[in-house]
Amino acid sequence: MTAALALSIAPEVQSEALRERVQVLESRSGVREVLLVTEACAPDAREQHVVIVLGGAGGGFAVVSHDGLPHVYGGLPLEQRQRLANAINGAVIALSPPSDQPVMDRDWRLSNQHVCDLQAAVHWARAQWPDAKTWVLGMNNGALSAAVATASIDDLAGAVLLSCVDEALDQPQKSERMRVLAVRHRAVAASAHAGVANCARRTLVRVHDERRAAVHALGRDPVQAPHFNGKERQVVDVVARWIVTGDAPDEIR
Repeated sequence: MTAALALSIAPEVQSEALRERVQVLESRSGVREVLLVTEACAPDAREQHVVIVLGGAGGGFAVVSHDGLPHVYGGLPLEQRQRLANAINGAVIALSPPSDQPVMDRDWRLSNQHVCDLQAAVHWARAQWPDAKTWVLGMNNGALSAAVATASIDDLAGAVLLSCVDEALDQPQKSERMRVLAVRHRAVAASAHAGVANCARRTLVRVHDERRAAVHALGRDPVQAPHFNGKERQVVDVVARWIVTGDAPDEIR
């Protein structure tokens, strides 16, 4: 049983340790998916945004213990989810794999069933925050899911692709109004620059990350390891700024 499904005992629970709400949806007949919902601490009258986060690797959640308290990594650590939610004046929703596909591979991420699961999460988010703009954010392999979502679901403002595979950048957007932000390590960003630069509604940000090679050498779990080692806050802040204003720097150092 994945960590995500272990959290799905009740459709509505509030965990003091996790400091976020857990929601369970039936995305297809007999199939459930878990949403970890982190809301802004003090939302105000500004425009609101909702970001649905899709994790990398197999897409599952990782649960680790710090000081005796469980912390869930749903694509992003809780601190980063809260920081992003506050900055966009809305909510960040980490989405688990479905109960019938606890480990998602490339073929599943491109499947119609996966689109149905993504659509269910988008519909739920829009029902909760009808005036907010809804985005998808994918990390590593999860970026392919985010790109598939913007190619298939019209109710989205756009996508954020973090450490994305090249295939994610090749996906079209269903609507011309959608915007796409790709954040990649500088060493691999050059190959994607031409394709991104040719589209006015796509933005590429390079991350200068001298410690990336060391993390790979240690063989750390990509679900739990930071994706931009030492620059997580800068990346989250750039993502939030781009979502709210459309502006982003060329490089994060």
